[in-house]
Amino acid sequence: MNRILVGLLLGCVLGCAALHAQSGNLNIYWIDVEGGAATLIVAPSGQSLLVDTGNPTPDNRDAQRIYQATQQAGLKKIDYLLITHFHGDHVGGAPALAKMIPIEHFLDHGDSIEAQDPRSGPAWEAYKTLAAGKRTTMHPGDKLPVAGLE
Repeated sequence: MNRILVGLLLGCVLGCAALHAQSGNLNIYWIDVEGGAATLIVAPSGQSLLVDTGNPTPDNRDAQRIYQATQQAGLKKIDYLLITHFHGDHVGGAPALAKMIPIEHFLDHGDSIEAQDPRSGPAWEAYKTLAAGKRTTMHPGDKLPVAGLE
């Protein structure tokens, strides 16, 4: 009986240690969105940062690929979405993705002249609508607000 109890206790200790070690990992997922690139970063704290969202496509191809990565990472939401610039292959998938998984905060470089470009204007307008009230303009030297990343 003592051997069984010692075995169970040892198993619990090792299992808890393994869970603790996993929670301290930095995980980075690069998602092929055929044009731009999307990168999902999950900090040791569990907070997530997605950089760019790929293209808008009729079948939501890029948004679905990103969503699959969030599911693989075990996420229920995206804490921060950082848009590097407002070309369609970097911001175009955001509206479709937001229908699949909540996005809490939007980070970008501020208003863009892309609105004047007939190719990028619709993606820019859709992004502004999506990010309304949850958008932060980042400046050189700003730190990303993701807990556990510096």
